[in-house]
Amino acid sequence: MLKKAGRLSAHLRPFWPALLVVLPLGLLEVALDGALTLSYKFLIDYAITPHNRTALLTILSILAALVVLASVGSFWRDHFYARLSAEMLGRLRTHVFAHSQRLSVSYYAGRSASDILTYFSTDLAVVENFVTGAFGSLILPALSVMMGVGLLFALLDWPVALAATLVWPLVLIIPSLVTPRAADAAHEKKRQETALLGTVEEAIGTHRVVKAFGLDSFTRQRFLGTLTPLSAGLARAAFLGALVERSTVISIYVLQFAALSAGAIMAYDSSLSVGSFIAFLTVFWSLGWSIVVLARSASASISAVASLRRIEHLLSQSEDPLEQRGNLEMPPVAHSIALSQVQFSYPGHPPVLKAVSLHVAQGEFVALVGPSGSGKSSILNLVARLYESDSGQVLVDGCDMNQFTARSIRARMGFVFQESLLFNTSIRENIRLGLPDASDDQVEDAAKAAEVHDAILALHDGYDTQVGERGALLSGGQRQRVAIARALIRNPSLLLLDEATSALDPVSESAINETLLRARQGRTTISVTHRLASVTAADRIFVIKAGTVVESGDHGSLLKQDGVYAELWRKQHGFTVSDDGAVAEVTIERLREIPLLMPLTNAQMQTLARRFVCERVPAGRPVFSQGDQGNHFHIIVRGTMTVTRVDPGGNDLEIARLSEGDEFGEMALLRNQPRNSTISAKTDCLILTLTREHFAALLESTPGVREKIEKLATERGGSR
Repeated sequence: MLKKAGRLSAHLRPFWPALLVVLPLGLLEVALDGALTLSYKFLIDYAITPHNRTALLTILSILAALVVLASVGSFWRDHFYARLSAEMLGRLRTHVFAHSQRLSVSYYAGRSASDILTYFSTDLAVVENFVTGAFGSLILPALSVMMGVGLLFALLDWPVALAATLVWPLVLIIPSLVTPRAADAAHEKKRQETALLGTVEEAIGTHRVVKAFGLDSFTRQRFLGTLTPLSAGLARAAFLGALVERSTVISIYVLQFAALSAGAIMAYDSSLSVGSFIAFLTVFWSLGWSIVVLARSASASISAVASLRRIEHLLSQSEDPLEQRGNLEMPPVAHSIALSQVQFSYPGHPPVLKAVSLHVAQGEFVALVGPSGSGKSSILNLVARLYESDSGQVLVDGCDMNQFTARSIRARMGFVFQESLLFNTSIRENIRLGLPDASDDQVEDAAKAAEVHDAILALHDGYDTQVGERGALLSGGQRQRVAIARALIRNPSLLLLDEATSALDPVSESAINETLLRARQGRTTISVTHRLASVTAADRIFVIKAGTVVESGDHGSLLKQDGVYAELWRKQHGFTVSDDGAVAEVTIERLREIPLLMPLTNAQMQTLARRFVCERVPAGRPVFSQGDQGNHFHIIVRGTMTVTRVDPGGNDLEIARLSEGDEFGEMALLRNQPRNSTISAKTDCLILTLTREHFAALLESTPGVREKIEKLATERGGSR
């Protein structure tokens, strides 16, 4: 089995000497079995039949001593093997976990969390069950088989013993044909179990959405959709596993009947003594039983092999190459961070960045903005050394970042992500994770800099308050401020903000933006955001579109350019959002930015603005699906959405992303046509929706305006 898992075999090789210590103790138990079997011959032929009391007592005394010795040895062996297997499995788990932590960000980007969790929740558990029971189900029966073969030669003439030995491989013919199919079926079952785990994980993670929208029927159908193939795979794997055992048992029955017949005839012809006949039958039955035990362990062995194949596949994945590059320690940023002609693409995708060059001076507050999918987050990933560019250079004070170790690069940076990503421990420890050897005073200083110190002290357990899984026991603003404190405690020379406030309500967002403005003093700050209002105070703003820098300057100069930035600014303004971020309204000035609505009068615009309905769309929920009949027009007030389309092969392809200020479905206001794509919320979204009925009612009184809108719609080519 371990032969199929070379890396695992090499990793567990240090334990082989300890196993060699256990084997002699197993041999002691097998020797007792052999002695008990041989005792039938000696007791019958040399003690009972001739009535030899001395021989009887001698044989029984020897057997008694062996029983005591084997029993003591067995207890010590079981204790030693239990500790050995626990240490071996602990080391294996540590090895698998450590390797998983060294894999690249791109590896995780293409996989669900359930796929990774299955290695620990299922595969390693199967291996554990196999290893802990291996001595009794594999090693001892195998030793018993070898002992039995030796006893056959001791009891019978060697030609007869050889014949009796050679018939046993016949029982392995059918199992050898079935076992490969059983192993493949077990491996496929593992894959289906992973898919089912992913479905369950998704349902648990979206539990509030399921409750709020009554989606229990939808999630149940998704569960059944993955359960059905798993049930079929489970039945096939169970049947093939049982077939391995059953075919072995039936073959053994046939051989034992043949052995019984042959032995009885030999004893009847006096070519075999009664004692030898009894001992021979006992050996043969013992051999058969040992092989049955081995056959019954086949199912566990096959499952373990399937799990080891999966674990081996994980261990075969190359570690993050960025962790191996560079051998110098990066100093604090003294002058600048720069990108020079950088091109970058994610594995298997077209270029995201195309010859990007930009320069950020030490101490500057710089923002990267642009439409969703333009490549701004990719720039941040390259600076953070989470990915490596295809060509070009990322420079620190004029030095290529490749010459520095990834760990030293990140040690100079503080990160604040869109998701707070807190760990299920205390607030104190979550902040200290930014600088593991930080004192309590440093933790509190960081919390003060993040302006969350007073809020922490107001909690029941203060800094020792447990935050819950992913920080669920704190409010959104508190979670993000703790994340900011975690970034600031290392006193980074470079602060990286990736949509740091986009998941917050307007009041929390405004307060945290003020905190970040104060926290950036004396350090270089690069902020990626699609919400332009949060970066109006930036020293410079780089506008990214389709993977290139198309504009740069401060907020005022970019508005004067009336280019991409000014267009984005107009799209994102003209909304009034409540403090809790739950309700929004649109102004007539914003509606005039929508080409289809331009012919409307001011009075109609005011009426139309009141007819928009505010709606919250949780992350992952579709607004509409490809093929649905169109009846609504939508404007995104907050959040981001993905546009996907089913290709001829039945695969969902992402063709675009939409963000704040984008509108979609305008043709549905005029025509009842099927949607040509699916639009789903990527993050929690707030949208405004207008129905065709409300729009049509507005146009009833002004036929001339309707004609203008119909003409404009025709000129726009029927986009929907």
